[in-house]
Amino acid sequence: MSSSRFVFFIYLITFVFLLETAFGADSISFGCFNSRNPSSCCFESNVNKLIAYLSGQASPTRYTLGLVGKNPNQVYGLALCRRDLSDSDCKTCIGEAGSYIRERCRSYSAAVIRYDKCFLKFSSTPFSRRIHNVYEVYKYGIYPFVNA
Repeated sequence: MSSSRFVFFIYLITFVFLLETAFGADSISFGCFNSRNPSSCCFESNVNKLIAYLSGQASPTRYTLGLVGKNPNQVYGLALCRRDLSDSDCKTCIGEAGSYIRERCRSYSAAVIRYDKCFLKFSSTPFSRRIHNVYEVYKYGIYPFVNA
């Protein structure tokens, strides 16, 4: 009886890893904050410009900050990548995170999203330019994003 449970457990673990490999699953979490009037034309356009800028500037060796627009439609942003990524993988991750969050947080003035490989945040209000003790735990160890 006990050996059949062990075999089932081994099959289950193998299946989960195969699923993750087959679908490229990233652990993801996101949040949308501060609902806003969706008819504000310029804010959404500024978010799109900001995400394009952040994904173009993204680098695994540093974090990227951005600011687009003028009040009341000003948007602040931050992008981070794991240090073990290539520049192109970092830019791709930030671009995909931006697409995901734009689709799900259209009527909000602030949002944050975290993939296994990158992190993206935008807000209509300024946030701290310094990041303190930002660490992420990954499958194979702990990788600090920034030691600022």
